[in-house]
Amino acid sequence: MKIDRIETTVYRLPLPTPVQAASTGVMSEFDMVMSRITDSDGASGCGYTVLFPGQGGAVASIIENGFGDILQGADPRRIEWLWRQMWRRLHYSGRGGPVTFALAAVDTALWDLRGNSLSEPLWRLLGGHDPAVRAYAGNIDLNFPVQQLLDGATRSLEAGFKSIKMRLGKPTLREDVARVTAMRDHLGPDIELMTDANEAWRTDQAMKAFHALRDFDLVWIEEPIGPTDYTGYAHLRAHGGVPISAGENLHTVSEFTSLISAGGVDFPEPDLTTCGGVTPWMKIARLAEAHALPVTSHGAHDVHIHLLAACPNAAYLEVHGFGLENYMAEPLKMEDGNAIAPDRPGHGIAFDWDKLEAHRSK
Repeated sequence: MKIDRIETTVYRLPLPTPVQAASTGVMSEFDMVMSRITDSDGASGCGYTVLFPGQGGAVASIIENGFGDILQGADPRRIEWLWRQMWRRLHYSGRGGPVTFALAAVDTALWDLRGNSLSEPLWRLLGGHDPAVRAYAGNIDLNFPVQQLLDGATRSLEAGFKSIKMRLGKPTLREDVARVTAMRDHLGPDIELMTDANEAWRTDQAMKAFHALRDFDLVWIEEPIGPTDYTGYAHLRAHGGVPISAGENLHTVSEFTSLISAGGVDFPEPDLTTCGGVTPWMKIARLAEAHALPVTSHGAHDVHIHLLAACPNAAYLEVHGFGLENYMAEPLKMEDGNAIAPDRPGHGIAFDWDKLEAHRSK
């Protein structure tokens, strides 16, 4: 069995509603880099990563020019070996950033190919712990006025969610507290509420926010400060009084090792599309488990459901606003507040390639 063909495509996909985070401003579209790998037996797999608009071309170039000769003719079952070869090829100029985004698309495609070849869903190949994973709706954004926030939460509850996330990072802490107050009053005491600051604050500002928000029974405050300020995270975790989720902007296992070793996080939050794919994501999850920490996810929920379903320390699946539901045959299934990992082979996503083609940018 050999890799016969590698195809890389960039799509520019519109968002149904523009969204805003403190660290990024308002976004109305995003790039998706898709890698499709076919083996000599005719089996295929696909994987993707997502980025801000205009960044997809650089990542696609890394796949085509940096990884192509490593993959062509190789045994697709040797996923760890191939990952290591790609990592080492670009070690000097990479070790994170665009290289891990490129690795993510290829690595996920290889795992999807493996599942398709064996007629097994990815979550069972990776360990098969529990197909039902607690899920939260993460599509309530900083640019929304309060009533729009509450209306979005209502729609999520009607869709079966029992956990909701909202963003922080308004110009004043008073505004953030008012918005959280309105949301908590709207949800009542029995619905879980998470918040996400998207690196909005300095450590001293974050500490004031943590103290102001301690009485709202938050599951966590996510990314209060810059992603690699491990000392700051440890300080906030020790003295802030609210659990912390972080990691979506970390790109390597070693970065997660530093954050966890510093005692800076309650809910490690790797994103397979930014940390190099399924292979390193599972290592981060095991690292968290070894430190008695639950693991959660960021984005790409249709793939992450499989990874979390394989982990005994799974906490929550984020169902992200950057969803691909409009381009696939069977969107994620929800039951009683849980997302359910599908039994279809591989990651089980059947993309509507014709519909995606209308948004091809490369």
